[in-house]
Amino acid sequence: MKQPEQYLAELLAKQEWTDEECRWLLHYLEHTPGTELKEMLLAQFHERNIPVPDLSVRENILSRIHAQMQPAQPTKITPMRRFPWRAAAVVAGIIILAGGIARFSFRQQDEKKIPKVAATASLHEGDIAPGSNKARLVLGNGRSVLLDQTADGAVANNASIRKQDASLIYDEANNTGLSWNTLITPRGGQYRVQLSDGTKIWLNAASSLEYPVAFNGGEREVKLSGEAYFEVAADAFKPFYVTMNGMKVQVLGTSFNIKAYHDEREFTTTLTSGAVRVISSGKQVTLKPGQQSTFTPVSNALAMEDGDPEGATAWKNGIINFRNDELSAVMREIGRWYDVDVVYDNKVTGKVHVTGAMRKQEYLSQALKILELTANVHFTVEGRTVKVSQ
Repeated sequence: MKQPEQYLAELLAKQEWTDEECRWLLHYLEHTPGTELKEMLLAQFHERNIPVPDLSVRENILSRIHAQMQPAQPTKITPMRRFPWRAAAVVAGIIILAGGIARFSFRQQDEKKIPKVAATASLHEGDIAPGSNKARLVLGNGRSVLLDQTADGAVANNASIRKQDASLIYDEANNTGLSWNTLITPRGGQYRVQLSDGTKIWLNAASSLEYPVAFNGGEREVKLSGEAYFEVAADAFKPFYVTMNGMKVQVLGTSFNIKAYHDEREFTTTLTSGAVRVISSGKQVTLKPGQQSTFTPVSNALAMEDGDPEGATAWKNGIINFRNDELSAVMREIGRWYDVDVVYDNKVTGKVHVTGAMRKQEYLSQALKILELTANVHFTVEGRTVKVSQ
């Protein structure tokens, strides 16, 4: 894997930067000694024969670069785009940060010398692609259907189940049976499903959801393993339940996220709107919007605390988000999304914490570059195994 200095040099050779490249560069500036960075950046200017003025205005430079470099709405999915301004202009601002230099700009002829980066397949040759919309549907008769290999329209010649883009939709009018279906996402996969009552569910990687094709009784129940975001259709006469290993969530009509992977120490339920009741072993807590429950399967402990709905649901919006999380938890998330195994050098301790965000569309190498700067660790990729060292 490339060292940060090598990657920085590649960025400086570009004329335009992506959102992710800008975020990486900004983080690098905030966590790298100024002298080393200053020399590297100044060298770029000297090569282009650009005069460097004396030290001058420094105040508010960082805030201005933040404003230019950060996307306006980082939690929404947006296609990869190039910024309308030139990378050279921001490099000028960066050097102000690194070495206290004032203001100057590239000459037009110098900009023309900087090559554009072609978006070719060779750019990611040998890299590991991010996850995508893929899942397996297991019907009540045991038949399996790979949805990412299925054309839009009726699924398995069943008019009551439709595939539309990356969503599975159940028709309430045509679903009257008692059979259950199971939607399974592999590592490196995610999918959406709309149940027969109109409830919408986003299923994250390495997860499964069991549900009836129709809710005929006095309540609605689904079974979850892994992580999912729910937008439950309101029905005061049919409460909605989500059951997991040792825990149940009761809902009337609301939006919330449940993270209940078997390899996590805790199951978390984070409420974004409405109200839910979390039940376990005779204990229960009722959540209000913005609150979160934590359930520990080993001890059956159930607690309630202030949550982070934006962070908990970032994955649904195309963002991998970490806020002072343990490195091991972060790497479990990376492993699930990129379908890789993670092994650790014995020098890596559990005290390493990570704060940051990255887009789920990024290739593995780019994601690991961001983590290297944030967590002060090093990654080596061999096949589909990521080795972590310090």
